[in-house]
Amino acid sequence: MSGSLWECSADELLRRAASAEPTPGGGSIAAVTAAFGFSLVLMAIGVTLAGEEGAADDRARLIDGQSRARALQQEAVAAVDLDVTEFDAVMAGYRLPRDTDAQRAFRRQRIDDATAAATGGPLRLAEAAIEGIELVDEIEPLIKPSIVSDAEAGRDLLRGAAFAALRTADINLLPLEERQHAAAPALRRRRDAAGSLLMGRQGTA
Repeated sequence: MSGSLWECSADELLRRAASAEPTPGGGSIAAVTAAFGFSLVLMAIGVTLAGEEGAADDRARLIDGQSRARALQQEAVAAVDLDVTEFDAVMAGYRLPRDTDAQRAFRRQRIDDATAAATGGPLRLAEAAIEGIELVDEIEPLIKPSIVSDAEAGRDLLRGAAFAALRTADINLLPLEERQHAAAPALRRRRDAAGSLLMGRQGTA
C-alpha cells in the first residue's frame, strides 16, 4: 500500500478495512477513531468558546484544553499511517533469508526489533487516548449544556480507541515476552499502566 490512509475517501477506507488485506488493521482504525473522537471534543470546546458567557478562568481552562486536544489529535493522526509502516517493517523481517545460522539470527533480531516498535506505537496511541479521556473529564462541567453530548461521545470514541490499541499491543507483546526481548519489560509496564488507567476511567452510559 502506498500513500497516506488520510488520502482515502471514507468509502475507500471502509472498503479497505473490510478487505482481506492485513492493513489497515486494528491499530490504524483505532487511530482513526481516536482522531475523530478528538474532533468531537474540539467541536464542543469551540462551540462553548464561541459564546460570550462563562467566567474568565473557565474560558482559560477551555482554551488550554483545546490546545491539549489538538496536540493529542495530531498524535492520533500520525498513528494511522505509522501503524501500517510498523506492520510492514515486521513483514519485511519475515521475508529476510534464513539459510544460515547467521541469517536466521539476524532475521530473528530484525523481526523482534520491528515487533517492539509495533508494540510501542499502539501503546502510545492508547496513552494519548487516555489523556483525552482525562481531559474531557476535566472540562465537561465547563462545556455548553446543548453541546456536552458531543464531548461525551468524543470521550466514548477515545475509550474504544484506547481499548482497541491495547488489543494491538497485546498481540505483539506476547511473543516479545516469550523470547525475552530486552524491550519487553518496559513495554509490559506501559501496557499494564495504561490498562489500569483505562479501567479506572470507564464512566457510565
